[in-house]
Amino acid sequence: MRKRTVYIVLSMILGSMALFLLSGCSGDDAKAVRVEYSPGDYFTTNVAGESYHLLKVAPVLVVNKEGLDDTLKAQNATIRDTIIFILRDLTEADIKAPGNQDELRGRIVTALNERLGVDYFVEVIFNDFVMG
Repeated sequence: MRKRTVYIVLSMILGSMALFLLSGCSGDDAKAVRVEYSPGDYFTTNVAGESYHLLKVAPVLVVNKEGLDDTLKAQNATIRDTIIFILRDLTEADIKAPGNQDELRGRIVTALNERLGVDYFVEVIFNDFVMG
């Protein structure tokens, strides 16, 4: 009888572990929510400096909360304005500098969170980033 109880308990433990592993759980509280939001097609702006260049960028914003579609759409003008003014301050040297796109991503995230008084913008992905 005692062996049978041990086998049942072991079977339950192994079954639970298998279910846990097969369900994709990693032991973390929950997987991070990542929702992408496009604030519009392209941003086209002048590049700061003496020569005339245009910068064309298609950013996608990543937020860490679901259900913000209406909120983001309502704030879209402010979102676009914030991004455009950051882009307009870039010089040709800034754009060509190694690693600048990563720094620019961080600046945009920080500026959006500060200007809108939120903390849900977590990343910027550039679909296009062209200077001409």
